[in-house]
Amino acid sequence: MSIVGIDLGTSLAKIVECDEQGNLINKMIVGEKSCKKAFDMFVSSNNIDLKNIEKIIITGVGSSTINEQELYGIKIIKEPEFLCIAKGAMELAEKQEAVIVSMGTGTAFIRVKGDKISHLGGTGVGGGTLMSLCNKFLGTNTFSEIAELVSLGDLSKVDLVIGDITTDEIPGLPFDTTACNFGKLKVEASKEDIALGLVNMIFETIGMMAVFATKNDTIKDIVLIGGLTKVPCIKNVFERFKSITDLNFITPENAEFAVAVGAVKKNI
Repeated sequence: MSIVGIDLGTSLAKIVECDEQGNLINKMIVGEKSCKKAFDMFVSSNNIDLKNIEKIIITGVGSSTINEQELYGIKIIKEPEFLCIAKGAMELAEKQEAVIVSMGTGTAFIRVKGDKISHLGGTGVGGGTLMSLCNKFLGTNTFSEIAELVSLGDLSKVDLVIGDITTDEIPGLPFDTTACNFGKLKVEASKEDIALGLVNMIFETIGMMAVFATKNDTIKDIVLIGGLTKVPCIKNVFERFKSITDLNFITPENAEFAVAVGAVKKNI
């Protein structure tokens, strides 16, 4: 028997199927807010026999509208998103303590140390910000379009860095550290350059908030999860943070499915 976990977001559903030990069997991101429609697409695409599914675990902001206790005779269980984020991120990162940065439509910061879980806060800057800004200024409509543009961008035509404004060394800050996002936007900057600038601005904002979240903490591991972890250049941005701080930024495999995985893991 298997367990299906569904993370219902504002516009996407992240779905996983796991065995009774919690090992991933199938995974899928569906552009659908309806739980039933998303589940149907997942089952059909992966040729899953409904008789093999023991239960369906639902979480995420979209789960608040789900009142049914069964779907096709399969038991439905709802779990708080906050706890699923913590469980899934820790399981995927194989950590006992960390600050989790959950990058969805907005971004949430959660501290986990053993059994103690606390919500540190969040920001409205996230995937929804990126999609809307790219749509408005670049005419993009899909995540794949943005990812393609970003892979070809040049930040030197967009951002002002410390090396642009001073030749004096600043302790702990390399010359390529951003001084001002979009502070050097050139007329000849392409769509690709602007897309990369937008992504970089969003990641740097989130990254600095993560740094501040651990400022007076003994925890040094920061686990990044959510759909934004699949954007090209995320590794470069957070590697820069790692080089100027004593923090370890971790993006585990299947990070975009962490919340759905956490929902399943809480029910094994």
